[in-house]
Amino acid sequence: MSPFGQQLRELRRARKLTVNQLAVYSGISSATISKIENGKRGTPKPATIKKLAAVLKVPYENLMAAAGHIQAFPEEIREASEGYQSVYEIYQTAVTRGAEHLPIFNSQKWEHLSKQDIENLSKYFDFLSSEAKKRASSS
Repeated sequence: MSPFGQQLRELRRARKLTVNQLAVYSGISSATISKIENGKRGTPKPATIKKLAAVLKVPYENLMAAAGHIQAFPEEIREASEGYQSVYEIYQTAVTRGAEHLPIFNSQKWEHLSKQDIENLSKYFDFLSSEAKKRASSS
């Protein structure tokens, strides 16, 4: 088994997906996925890796590095990339709920906030989230 194949199998299993499920969700045949995992197929092309990364919810760059297509990023860059991905997912959720117009998504609004202001925002958001969960569980 190749290191990439082993990593692919571990990621798939961590997401509790079968080879067939990963195949359906990614559009890559189950035979191809099986061959990759078992080291019986060469390094996947970037397009294949992109599909796998999307389904497995891992940064594309990480899988590209694991496959040897690019040099691995230093840990600080990888963490920043994952942070940006989280922010992007939050923004996507806001867009689907019609909330992208809120001032929290305006970077200019953040320029003058102090560390204490940001901590207060965080506490308030936690409070709102907690209240929403309570409402959802009581209905």
